[in-house]
Amino acid sequence: MRKINLLAAIIVFNILVFIYQVMIEIFTTIYSIEGIQLDKAQFQIISILTGTGFTTSESELMLLTKRRRKITELMMLFSYIFNISIVSTLVNIIISSAGPAINELIIGIVLTIINFLIIALLNKSTKVKSKLENFIKKIATNVRKKRKNPISVYDTLGDKVIAEINVLKINNNMNNINTEKLKEKYDIQVLVIKRGEQVISSIEPNITINYNDIVIVFGKMRNIKKIFVKEKSRK
Repeated sequence: MRKINLLAAIIVFNILVFIYQVMIEIFTTIYSIEGIQLDKAQFQIISILTGTGFTTSESELMLLTKRRRKITELMMLFSYIFNISIVSTLVNIIISSAGPAINELIIGIVLTIINFLIIALLNKSTKVKSKLENFIKKIATNVRKKRKNPISVYDTLGDKVIAEINVLKINNNMNNINTEKLKEKYDIQVLVIKRGEQVISSIEPNITINYNDIVIVFGKMRNIKKIFVKEKSRK
């Protein structure tokens, strides 16, 4: 491990702390887009980033879909890099502080206090949080618009799958089709529909699929894609 001077080590430490706070806000917003409540997401994110693990029953929410698992894997990779960096920096601070560097130590303490004050102010500033959240949501929305009703497969059972469809577009195959027609004509059984905060588990035959619904279905993959992804050919 290469030794750096005390002031440089303290500056690096403060930068890492600031990045840590920003990453919490970014990942919290990303998980909220994926349907997890902000307070639950934030608790799990802090647990992962600090390396303390996330062992509560709510941790299952972070792994419930394929997209959430990918986000969690990315966050865990970031946490490994962050933890190694922060430990290395703290060791450098301890080693460097043993020498005659009182002026650097005072400057470093002042910078650290300023950094934590800035973080505290940003945490209380709903305006800054709102701008950051809207910026992330804008990027996420643009990315999602390029995808035609993304499908995540939970499991394969014979020639059928249990899959989740995020309905970002109502294509012409889905017009005027209800759960009864999906079952009778395409052998697709709708298991659960998440519509905003409402979870519909008792599926009536006349329920139609709406924009922004999250639908869990059981059926053949080619039939699922035929309805939710592909457009009818126009002559």
